[in-house]
Order: sequence, then structure tokens, then C-alpha cells
Amino acid sequence: MAMRRSPLGAARLAVSGPDLELYDVPFRTLIDVRGGAGAAVADAHVWQLGPDWWLVDAEPDSAPALEAALVAELRSVVGAGCSVVDVSSHRTVFVLSGSDALMVLSYGCSIDLESVAVGGCVQGALAQTQVAIGRVAQDEWRVYPRASFARHLAAWLTDAAVEHAHP
Repeated sequence: MAMRRSPLGAARLAVSGPDLELYDVPFRTLIDVRGGAGAAVADAHVWQLGPDWWLVDAEPDSAPALEAALVAELRSVVGAGCSVVDVSSHRTVFVLSGSDALMVLSYGCSIDLESVAVGGCVQGALAQTQVAIGRVAQDEWRVYPRASFARHLAAWLTDAAVEHAHP
């Protein structure tokens, strides 16, 4: 089996301050689901990306079991007209938390993120990079860029967060 490599390589993204924590979470299990209504998945975030389109974010190395469970559940509801695909290598995950997280995101995103409810997700551009942004809690966000843009977005987020980091 080939060794997995984080999109950031050996570089790690980690910024912290009194009102902001920013880090990457490599090797999350990400499953793209098309067809049917969103399924409830234990220990996972389920983000609606569009009508009948969902992104499931779960613990690392849970893809095979999670894929099988989602396929079984969706096929029982909608029949064969569904798709469940492991896209873990397609995207990476950045987490921003703290009272300054929304401000840092707003520096490079024209979407009104304040109006996104907890559990909600939007797609758009952040620092000229196509991303999905999910609101986990009032002051916690997950950003899902494509893996090929991870280094660019990590550098941009680090620069945007510098004034919120410890001196």
C-alpha cells in the first residue's frame, strides 16, 4: 500500500492566539454522496453542498466501513440511483476556531458567513480558491479546499491570521 502524504507535505499549519486557533487536519475521511436525502452519520459532519449532494467528514481511516454503511442506507431509501465515493485525497481540511475565526475568513471571502447557521455549509471562493466552508459551532469553522490548493490557502490563512496570533 502506498504511503499517504498530506497535501501540505512536511509543512504543518498551526497558528494560535488568544482568540484564534488555526490548524490543518490531514487524512480525514471525506465521502461524496449524490442522491437521496442526507444521512445521519455518527461521529461525522454531514455538509449539504447542493440538492442531493453531501460531503461527509469523518475520522481518518473510516472510509471503507463508512462507504459501505452509506451505500446500504441510501440504496434502501432511493434504490440504485445514488453515488457514494471516497474523496479523501481530493480535499484537505483546515479548522479555524475562536472568536476571531470569522474575521480571518472574511478577509478573503465575499460570502456573508455570519448568516451561515451552525451545521450549515456554503461553497465559494476564499483567497481565490474554491472551497466549501462548514460551520461546526458558533466560533468553529472547517474549510475544505482541493488538495492541490492546500499550500496556497495555508500560506494565505497564516498571513491573514498573523495579527491574531501570539507575538
